[in-house]
Amino acid sequence: MADSLADADQQVTGFDADTAQRLGDMAALVSSGVPPQAAALRVRVRDEGVEAERMEATLGDVDALARAAVGFDVDELNRVLEENFALGTLDEVVDGWLLPALHRLGVAWADGRVSVAEEHFVSASVQRRLARAYDETPRPSEGPQVLIGLASGSRHELGVLAFATALRQRGVDTVYLGGDVPVAAWVEAVQQRHPDGVVIAVPGREDVVGSRELVAALAEVAPDLSVMVGGSQQDLITDHVTRLGHQMVAAADRLAGALLAKL
Repeated sequence: MADSLADADQQVTGFDADTAQRLGDMAALVSSGVPPQAAALRVRVRDEGVEAERMEATLGDVDALARAAVGFDVDELNRVLEENFALGTLDEVVDGWLLPALHRLGVAWADGRVSVAEEHFVSASVQRRLARAYDETPRPSEGPQVLIGLASGSRHELGVLAFATALRQRGVDTVYLGGDVPVAAWVEAVQQRHPDGVVIAVPGREDVVGSRELVAALAEVAPDLSVMVGGSQQDLITDHVTRLGHQMVAAADRLAGALLAKL
């Protein structure tokens, strides 16, 4: 009987129960003063977090970044980063603490417990730490070279910057292009550098369309180029790519091993 009522309700509303719940949550956020686009993004981040729970922390307190974000607690954030980055190697810290902690921070933002400015405050500090680690890792003088970055419109750099550092630590010459790189700039870089491969991160659903366009453009100008994708939405990029998987250390090991074996 309950199933019949649910089916009947879906026929009347045109939505299944999950979609109706999401729309209701969005409407409640808009009623509380949240702009419609931000409300939709908050609900999406929250729902995608269910899948992201597969990232299990093995080091540190995964809620520490979210707590430090509230009120822009600079001293607490510095303490959290210092203590957790000292728990192991960069590989261990990124997979075992940082990525799960950043996910929790995103959920806290989606739930309204952390503001946009507070989330950016934490992300900027983490990016500075990762950039320092990347710059301090010696660049190999010879060997395979990989271009790494994000498609046009894609700006969430933390995961892909960590991956660039991990590859460099494994003896791969990485050229990090950063976020929001136009297709024409990617094409120019590939034609100038003639890399052994390209790595593109697809961190969010909003990055899928731009990433697909970039992959298609690279396949057209360099059909023999190896293009690899990572990030939480990599499974939505299906043509002309190799997916790296969702564990940074394992992906860096596989890719570096494959590239160095060709020498």
